[in-house]
Amino acid sequence: MLAEAKRLCHASCAEGCVEVKRAGLHLKLLEMRPHWSVLKREEQERTIDRGETEPFDIAIPLPAKDRRDPAGTSRGADLFWERFRCTGCGRCCYTPGAGLYVDREDMERICRHLGWPMKRLEALCSRERELGGWAIRQPCPFYDSEEGCTIYPARPKTCTLYPLHPPLREMPYHLAVDAFCPAARCFVKETLGWWIVCETNWARILKVLEEVAYEIDGEG
Repeated sequence: MLAEAKRLCHASCAEGCVEVKRAGLHLKLLEMRPHWSVLKREEQERTIDRGETEPFDIAIPLPAKDRRDPAGTSRGADLFWERFRCTGCGRCCYTPGAGLYVDREDMERICRHLGWPMKRLEALCSRERELGGWAIRQPCPFYDSEEGCTIYPARPKTCTLYPLHPPLREMPYHLAVDAFCPAARCFVKETLGWWIVCETNWARILKVLEEVAYEIDGEG
């Protein structure tokens, strides 16, 4: 029943949920439940800090886009980009053994930006047939430790979305970020208190569902 409450919350409360968090109104809920704040922060920060050495994604308290209407359900992502602050550390650009997915459109844009023939860029990539595209081998050849990204205006779409990742299977209605990103870990820590808004909404919807189920059982 909790899963259904979360689904209904995503369908009916997403817009209001984002605005409550943007306005900082979650702080009033935290004042009413200080014990919640302490326990959640201690527990979650230990998990978040594992991202420094362990690759994993972590859900954040912002609604994911609905695939049926991505443009109309982008408020969660919009608030993320309002608050997220990339530090320019470049960790996402020089992950040993990783690969950066690029499609044909990305490759054509990069080649135009650099004035390169396509074959020169392909030589820096590996063909990913299962994904239907290519992967630029990392460390990224376009990252400079002093200048940063040397193709920033033409960077791949994957880079423009990072550190956002697809929602986790167990948290399908929330955005997720790559915990490997230091700035993403900071964002997750700073917004831990936002979860109290989600949990309050879930509890309210769950109560209604339980009351309806009780009435149905009574009629039966």
